[in-house]
Amino acid sequence: MQSTIVGKLLKILTIVSEAKKPYTFSELVIASELNKSTLHRILALSIKNGLLQFDEQRKLYLLGPKLFNLVQNAYSGYDIQFIALDEMIRLNNLTGENVTIGVPLGSDVVYLKVLESLHSAGPVQQPGMRESAHCSASGKALLAFLPDSAIKARLKTHDFKQYTARTITEPAAFLKVIDKVRVAGYATNDREEYDHFVGISAPIFNYLSEPIAVLNIWSLHQRCPLEKLCQSANELMISTARVTGFIGGSPPFLGSLTEQNN
Repeated sequence: MQSTIVGKLLKILTIVSEAKKPYTFSELVIASELNKSTLHRILALSIKNGLLQFDEQRKLYLLGPKLFNLVQNAYSGYDIQFIALDEMIRLNNLTGENVTIGVPLGSDVVYLKVLESLHSAGPVQQPGMRESAHCSASGKALLAFLPDSAIKARLKTHDFKQYTARTITEPAAFLKVIDKVRVAGYATNDREEYDHFVGISAPIFNYLSEPIAVLNIWSLHQRCPLEKLCQSANELMISTARVTGFIGGSPPFLGSLTEQNN
């Protein structure tokens, strides 16, 4: 009996969470295929425990605050390094290249963990190291999937310092790159911070569709030019999608930044 109630409760919560608009009681009867008395008991139990809430004015059922608290508490306890480690190892073995995980810090990215290539070129990216968004694949990938207003606000005060002849130093040019990142799903760095290093990065998203981390593959240009490294982009995005899914995240739906400015 207990398992039957739990199953029906989960069914109702799933229906409400996946609905494109809140349901009335009559609509829930149809969607759940439960009889009215059973549904009424489950709804009353859910509302009492904060799993659902009832809009008295519009007579609609919505997800309750307890569910959001559970998700938030679970998310705050995640160790993203631990969760992503298997995928980092997979990419490291698959490509033979350096693989890192980073998190945003303002307009910069901070690296948490590095798996080195067998052909390691030295400590270019190490735990605790920071890189700027405009000259790193990881920074671009994290910045590109923020809301448009957040990107533009950060660029107003961003220092487009030139590191190499390939560094992007103009905000307008950078926005065009951001558009390409949104379309491709990953970002690149073609010797824009260091003369001899290339990289590709893709973001990991949380349940609010916010970019909260990034996986990065990088190499020496002389050994693995960007064009060759980009052949691993699909595998990189498979890995970030898996980590995103594991933490209950999803990517945002974003349009073009540059078209809005025209």
